[in-house]
Amino acid sequence: MQSTFYQFTVKSLLAGVLIGLGCVIYVASPINYVGSFLFSLGLLTIMVKGLYLYTGKVGDWNVSSTFRLIYMFVLNGMACGATAYLFTLTRIDLSHIHDVVEHKLGDPSMLSSFILAIGCGAMMHIAYSGFNKGKHPLYVIMPVMFFMLAGFEHSVANCGFFAMAQVDMSLTDWTRLALIVLGNGVGSWVFTKFLHDPDAHGVPPCFGSDEELHHIKQSLTGHASGTLSSDKREVAKRI
Repeated sequence: MQSTFYQFTVKSLLAGVLIGLGCVIYVASPINYVGSFLFSLGLLTIMVKGLYLYTGKVGDWNVSSTFRLIYMFVLNGMACGATAYLFTLTRIDLSHIHDVVEHKLGDPSMLSSFILAIGCGAMMHIAYSGFNKGKHPLYVIMPVMFFMLAGFEHSVANCGFFAMAQVDMSLTDWTRLALIVLGNGVGSWVFTKFLHDPDAHGVPPCFGSDEELHHIKQSLTGHASGTLSSDKREVAKRI
């Protein structure tokens, strides 16, 4: 039986791989509109498969989920970067990546990067919340194309872009990336608080076996479900 920690790790890594593939097609496409459209396939697959992407889960942040979200981002970023770099070893023309990265790291204002990251976080909330309610691909495609074409900053995708360009990250670059990670969280979290939708973002558990979680869920949603408080029902949904 696979542990919850194992599943959390694998699902976070796979989400990073899909975003990395999205980075590849975005850079390889000669037309930004086409690249942005195809990039959305990565996020759509993540949502359909129930994988764990930091920018999609951070909207449900609370103090107890901090470690899980940090671990999720690290796994997302590593897998995204490794995937994107891998395709630099192929015949695909990815020379456009240097323009993409120069535009991002050459921004003279850290505040600019932070604000653009907030915008991306808001779009990610719209994608997750909309797809959770309607299950239509356009709920994902439109917000993704919006933040890609607008030049918003997606922290996980940036790990792929930077790895693809083989950037020798300076302290300033790491600081900028950290601000983008934070900005994505702020953008999504603020929207979540004003438009509460717990099913759209719920941060998954990281420890405990599947059997344990199954028993917990059964105890919360079992025969006494009619007497459960709304808070307990919400916990059951998230397990």
